Formats: sequence, C-alpha cells, structure tokens
Amino acid sequence: MGKIQIFIGKGGVGKSTSSSLFAVRSSEEGTITLLDSFDPAHNLHDIFETKFSGKEKKVLNNLFVRETDMNKISQSYMKSVKKNLKSLYHYQQALNIDKYFNILKFAPGMEEYAAWLALEACYDDTHFDHIIIDTPPTALTMKTLALSSVNLLWLRQLEAMRKEIIEKKNSVGRIRKENLDQLDDDPVYIRLQKMKTRYEKMLRELQDRERTEIVLILNEDELSFSESIQIKEDLTKLGISIARVIINKGEISSIRTKAIAREFVESEIDIIEDYGQSITGFDDLKEHSQQIQRVEK
Repeated sequence: MGKIQIFIGKGGVGKSTSSSLFAVRSSEEGTITLLDSFDPAHNLHDIFETKFSGKEKKVLNNLFVRETDMNKISQSYMKSVKKNLKSLYHYQQALNIDKYFNILKFAPGMEEYAAWLALEACYDDTHFDHIIIDTPPTALTMKTLALSSVNLLWLRQLEAMRKEIIEKKNSVGRIRKENLDQLDDDPVYIRLQKMKTRYEKMLRELQDRERTEIVLILNEDELSFSESIQIKEDLTKLGISIARVIINKGEISSIRTKAIAREFVESEIDIIEDYGQSITGFDDLKEHSQQIQRVEK
C-alpha cells in the first residue's frame, strides 16, 4: 500500500514546482513514484518541458507523470448515471433525459466530485509506491477533501429515514399478516450502505497519517500565511492534519519562518529557497530537489 502526498495551498504559492521537486527526489531515492496533477490549469508540462495527458508517462527511471482530465472523469460519471437511469426508467424517452444531462454537467459540485473520484482511484492504485498529487487552489481542494464528511452526513440521515420507512411498512404488514420486508434485502438500503462504505473508506484514508500526508505550501507573505492558518483550521474540523509545511521561496533564518514553525508546531517544516528564476527541465529539478532544507525545531 503506497503513500499518498496531497500538495495543497493558495493559488500561486508554487504547489506544482514543490510537488515536482518532491516527486523527482522520491524517484531518485529509488521509489516508484507517480506525480498526478488534479489542477484543471495543468502546468506540469511547463515545469518538465514535456507534454503530458491523462495517461501516466515515464519521465525518469522511477518517475511517472500525468495530468488528470477532470472533464473526462465528469463525462464518464454522467454517462454511467444516465445508463443506470435508462435501465430503470424505460419511459425516459418521453421525459427526454438527455436534455437534462446536457445541463447537469454544469451543476455545482460536479468538479469536486470528479476530483474525489480521481482521488479514490489514486488510493486504489497499486502500481506505485508513492503518489504525489498537485491540487488546484484552496477552495476546490477543500471542497473535495470535505466531500466524504458532507456526504456521510446526508447518507446517515437517508439511512435512518429508510429504516423508518421499512419499519412502517412492516407495521402495516403485521396487521395484514403479510410477509415482512427485510432491511438487508432492501435495494435502496443496500445502495446507501455501499455509498456509505466508500465515503467512510476515503475519510479513513485521509485521516491516516501513515497513509496520507497533507503537504501545505505557502510563501512568506502575510496573505499566504493567513490563508494557510485558515486551511489548517478547516482541515482540523474534518479530522485531517497537516503533516508537512513547505515554505516556497523562503529563508531558513527569517522571522516569518520562525512564525510559521510556531504556528505549525506539529508539522515538519521544509524550505525551498528562492533561486531567482523558474525551475524548469530535468536538470533544474534534479539539482534543486536535493537542496530542500529541513527547519530544525
């Protein structure tokens, strides 16, 4: 079972560069590593100066890179839902379900769910020892990470309602001396259990620091620092902790670095120095991946 590192942070702080450096370092240490971009505005191809797609591409001995296509995942999900509905409701031609699905692809939450499905696929993937995920800016990522907890709240309510419905049906059935419905045979209840199991599994994975390492990227400016504190507080409410903080373009002895170390006292703190130019190409990545510094506490 491989380790998953999820790189999160405010837009523009250097998540893609940081995740690329860590991926190269991981592969150089002999670990079979996948670097996966969930950001719709992919830029790994600029950093590696190589074209990527949704299919992983080997770029070094132990390093594979891909840029996941969230639109493709959304379309695939919608296609499966439409297929299920058509099999259940044969009169759908009269309702013209296709017309509604053409609009539903723009529904709120669809992008987050596509990212959730992509994340689930990473946890189920057994081909890599280490998967590093480069995420979109904070808002979308936080909604994706919260999706399991939010949906579990709804599913537990629906589960209780379904139990109540079955019990009421059985109360009438007892009076009429009919066969009683069994909860474990109820297709709706079974479906709810399957959905609950998936979301509970994802939440356990995200909360398990042995399995998942949340890596927060920030710069030394005040805006980046304050948003990072908000991210920490929001993740804490979900039972998810930040294992590592990376100060991109930071200085190991600066006052801000000391303030960050005090704020994130339970996290490892790493520094990527400001090299005065963009890090692009394999030579740059290999060189600078060996220069990441640990802040001693």
